[in-house]
Amino acid sequence: MTTRKYSATIVIDPSGSEGSSSEMIPKISEIIAQSDGEVSKVTELGQHDFAYPIKKSLTRGTYLQFDISGSSQTPDKIKEKLRLEKKVDRVLIECSN
Repeated sequence: MTTRKYSATIVIDPSGSEGSSSEMIPKISEIIAQSDGEVSKVTELGQHDFAYPIKKSLTRGTYLQFDISGSSQTPDKIKEKLRLEKKVDRVLIECSN
């Protein structure tokens, strides 16, 4: 099995409790670990307005970037599990090798 490095940018809904990103980082890290991935670094990129909002009620999001290593199936597994999270709005996973 070949281990690859990935960069995952995850946008979460900032509404609700004030510490939502600090609550979501461990939760997303656990989902990545369950998907056979290993988190090496987490960067909080802050809140940004969307250029093209999908929902009228959600016009901005909190961006989190995770540096991950895992197999070629890891990104698909992560996306599958994050689809079930209500606070996660968007997911982009790129190979960084």
